[in-house]
Amino acid sequence: WVLRQEGGGDDVVGANEDGTVGDENGGGERDLADVNYALDSMINRAEFEYKGVVFSEMKGAYSDPEGLIDRISQTLLFPDNSYRFDSGGDPAVIPTLTRDEFVSFYKKYYHPTNSRLFVAGDESDVYHALSQADRYMSPMGYNPESRKDSAIVYQKRTFHKPVFERRPYAAAPGEGDSGFMLCITWLLNTQPTTSMMQLAWIVLDSLLLGKPSSPLTKALEDSNLGESTIGGGLDDTLLQSTFSIGMKGLKKREDVNVLEGLIMNTLHKLDSDGFSEDDIASSMNTIEFSLREGGGGLRGMEIFLGALSQWNYDQSPREAIIYEDALKMLKDEIARTGSNLFQQMIRDTLISNNHRVSLELYPSANLEEEQLQDQKIQISTAQSRMSDGEYQNIIDEGIKLKQLQAMEETPEVIASNPSLSISDIDSTPVEYPIHVEDNFAKSGIQLVLHEVESDGIAYVDFGLDVSMVPYDEIVLLNSLVALLNEAGTSDMNDAEFRNYIGKVTGGVSANLQVMSVKPAGWDDEIKVLPGVNILSMLFIRGKSTADKIPDLFDVFTKILMDVNLDSKDILRNALKSDLSGRKSSLTNRGHSFADTRLRGRYSVRNFLGEKMHGYLSLDSSAAVLEAVDADWAQFVLRLENMRQAIINGNRNGMIINLTGDRYVLDAAMEIAEDFLVNKLPVDLGNPAPPTPDFRSVEHPWVAPAREEMKGAFSSQDEGIAVPTQVAYVAEGGRMYDVGEDVSGSASVVSHYLSTGYMWDVIRAKNGAYGAYSKFSSVDGVGTFFTYRDPNTPDTTLGLFNGAAQSVLDDVESSALTRDNNAAITTAIIGTIGGLDGSALSPRAAGWEALIRHLYGESTISRQRHRNEILKTTVDDFIDYAQRVKSWRDQSIAIVASLSAFNEMKSRTGQELSVLVQANADQEEDQSGEL
Repeated sequence: WVLRQEGGGDDVVGANEDGTVGDENGGGERDLADVNYALDSMINRAEFEYKGVVFSEMKGAYSDPEGLIDRISQTLLFPDNSYRFDSGGDPAVIPTLTRDEFVSFYKKYYHPTNSRLFVAGDESDVYHALSQADRYMSPMGYNPESRKDSAIVYQKRTFHKPVFERRPYAAAPGEGDSGFMLCITWLLNTQPTTSMMQLAWIVLDSLLLGKPSSPLTKALEDSNLGESTIGGGLDDTLLQSTFSIGMKGLKKREDVNVLEGLIMNTLHKLDSDGFSEDDIASSMNTIEFSLREGGGGLRGMEIFLGALSQWNYDQSPREAIIYEDALKMLKDEIARTGSNLFQQMIRDTLISNNHRVSLELYPSANLEEEQLQDQKIQISTAQSRMSDGEYQNIIDEGIKLKQLQAMEETPEVIASNPSLSISDIDSTPVEYPIHVEDNFAKSGIQLVLHEVESDGIAYVDFGLDVSMVPYDEIVLLNSLVALLNEAGTSDMNDAEFRNYIGKVTGGVSANLQVMSVKPAGWDDEIKVLPGVNILSMLFIRGKSTADKIPDLFDVFTKILMDVNLDSKDILRNALKSDLSGRKSSLTNRGHSFADTRLRGRYSVRNFLGEKMHGYLSLDSSAAVLEAVDADWAQFVLRLENMRQAIINGNRNGMIINLTGDRYVLDAAMEIAEDFLVNKLPVDLGNPAPPTPDFRSVEHPWVAPAREEMKGAFSSQDEGIAVPTQVAYVAEGGRMYDVGEDVSGSASVVSHYLSTGYMWDVIRAKNGAYGAYSKFSSVDGVGTFFTYRDPNTPDTTLGLFNGAAQSVLDDVESSALTRDNNAAITTAIIGTIGGLDGSALSPRAAGWEALIRHLYGESTISRQRHRNEILKTTVDDFIDYAQRVKSWRDQSIAIVASLSAFNEMKSRTGQELSVLVQANADQEEDQSGEL
């Protein structure tokens, strides 16, 4: 519970089992006597509100319509077992949880008997870890009831006919008559499934939805009923698997029934016609490649999570991770029955299966306000029924909680915790093998090699400069990339070409890379970059086994030079889906949009990021869609001219990056030479001018981008209004000037703020699910931002204001001293952990080394940066705090609801320029109205 003072800020005076509370007006700590005085003086005017970390997280989750439709569908699909409950908690129900229920649940289920322990590492480390775990867990005894009572009962297929439900979701103003959503979800299995059938379902999922050209995906996208598909297909992460498919952005209520009919008719057609041999071979090869390659993360964790999918339900963990037998059985079954296997699966588990839920979400512009009012009524009713003793007890418990939250651990307790020291940290940075050869095979193209263990897989990245694309055309680059990734060729349609890619490779894709690079002569220096030295490249990235390298480069050739750009429907579907995804991200990942927009003010490179991926991209993406429909012939001509300019660009603006085992590299280099010398076009009559060295000169997009920046931001402080129950608040400013040296210690202090003040004050005490400090030496800008924040934005901004002073206060106290630097050591170790990350996959290692090379970062520079981190002192903390206190060009970017901005205005009088993204076609600036 939070006690809310009329006409003012929030006083920290109480909490419920799930929540914590905030300081008055977002300020610093108040003496408890002051708190009690405030309570005594305003007791008759007090009003409670809910606040808590998980409560905030779930309010944000329930503000995301796609997440909401998944949650409701699961609840309806599993009426008889535990899956009907939302594991994160429904925000409308969370406040009813009592402390006794919470503690009882924890004691019953959070017991070693109900756990699974997995250790990966050297043999001696494994045995040592297991011994330590046994010493810790054995005294807790054996509690068979915790395991028995946690078992999931299989949900039976009990529906005599499919269930259809309609539910509202909170929509922006102007979306009341559009924006419908439909998702159909099937329950697949009612008993354990064999390993072969689990793999068969993965293949069927790929056949139905794996590519834009897959039949179920294509049928929905080509229908023009909605913006993009939702549901995600197969979900095999629980005891019982499900399959979901639908669309969002349906224009009319009538389209819901049309879409449901289209889905079922498409499944009936697939049951009748089946899949081609190429379809099946492509999906099988893609999945087998993925199984053999692994997920690319920490190998031990990958094995554990894979095993857990069966082990957690008391089934064999080995069967979950050993796939060869199941794969052979599936191949044999396909060889025997062909497509019939998958047609039978569609018939039995989808078409004839009545245990499915068709869930429609319809937009409601009033739902957000109704939810707020329901919560107020709930609180008011509960508060009115409290006796004086119960009321005072909540206040007393809240004060006690605040005392506990403010209490520092004693040195003795801290010393008893296992910890690392600086001497445990590797003093040298992680390096990856790299060999660079200019003018490879006299092609004029730079070759970059990375010899790593890759299990016989070749990873190839081919990059082409795109700086010759005029600035006013760069909004079309995403359209070109979309067609390179989805369209067919002159002799293969989209489905045939993508099947060919799936059969002979492990996957090929195109993407854009726009990055700052160090100015010439700065290789060993760590300084704030000007933001005008930029590389802009189109990369074609692919992978294959060593014997398929010729086929991989054949795919590269077709993608670059033969993809059919005259594919209007494919592009429209891709652009609609992309725009729909960005709009959804604005609501559920508003912190990313806020931080990107805020940083876009401080450098041209950052602004390009905002233009191409941030809030501005919503408008430009909508404009591109309009251009597609307005004059397709002209649009195709613009794309074709762009492609020709790129592939005919000067060879010194191209690069080929090869990663793999030594024998793989030898094979790849031979085929790469033929590709670069004989396959790439060369216009001898009109050769392209040399690509400039962008480490020495400004990128040609810089001047027009700098001009556009002048009118791109409506004011220094901005808000973006979306339908959401939480807020995403960002504030920042320039801490270092261009060309100024930046010490690695700055990252340490920023980390200290994230794990200290931001966590303790904004997350734990004020209920934001996430609160972060972020600093980049590339642009010299520091920012604070929150994720799923329940507070009015002005409260959070007030808390941000206390961050720098908290560091200085820690210096004055015992927390940060020259003699006792345990806190500094912890911050250093955490920073190094973030810097080194986890072990990279072969592909990721080769890509990381390439990016470092392109950026112009030397080994000396990385070592210097690491040394500065390891040698961070109290003086560095003081310097960073002072820079935050005096940061320049301070600005604010907030993503929140209109009601939150209205409340902020009424509380503080602070005016923001608030942008309202009503729908894809309508945006208004309400500057001055809020």
